Amino acid sequence: MLKIEKVPIITVLIVCVTIGYSTFVSYSLTDSFIGKISIIDLVKYGGLTPNSLYEFEYWRLLVSQFIHVKQLHMVYNVLSFSLLGMLLEKHLGSKFLLVLWFTSGALGTLYSTHFVSYPWNIGTGASQAVLGVSSFALLLVFVKEHTSRILKFAVVFSILPAMTLDFIYAHYPKPGHVLAICIGLAMSLFFYRKNKSYFDNVAI
Repeated sequence: MLKIEKVPIITVLIVCVTIGYSTFVSYSLTDSFIGKISIIDLVKYGGLTPNSLYEFEYWRLLVSQFIHVKQLHMVYNVLSFSLLGMLLEKHLGSKFLLVLWFTSGALGTLYSTHFVSYPWNIGTGASQAVLGVSSFALLLVFVKEHTSRILKFAVVFSILPAMTLDFIYAHYPKPGHVLAICIGLAMSLFFYRKNKSYFDNVAI
């Protein structure tokens, strides 16, 4: 039976840790809360590389999602996840949202490192996790007859700018982003089919 959460504790926790740790790293490296960081410097703070997993540093799969090269990018990710998490967590449950966030984020971040040359093949940032969560919500927007305008706005706000920037700077969707979106859609389909009667009768 689907458990309905009253307090979006996972959303609040992830947002607070992301802001706190990313800001701490930025200040430690640049003496500024919004300083420009070289991605190479983020390895010692939890940046993810394929080789680090061979050395059993699995903690990087988690920590890498909290650090960012650009703090404005962090703020955008936090805003996107805040909107999505506040709307979804009470319906999905805290545990499922955490699994969705971590799985899409960790696998998307790891996958992205295989498409960048050494020594810049370092995975960081919350974009992959946010896109995984937003693509989960995207399926609900399409399959449900009525969804709130704020959920639709949250999905567009989190996906459209990220994809636009991909095409502007890389000229194609980044592989890590694509994988995260696919993971979110797959988990959404599984979750919706398992709880179809609930989502057909609840306003989101």
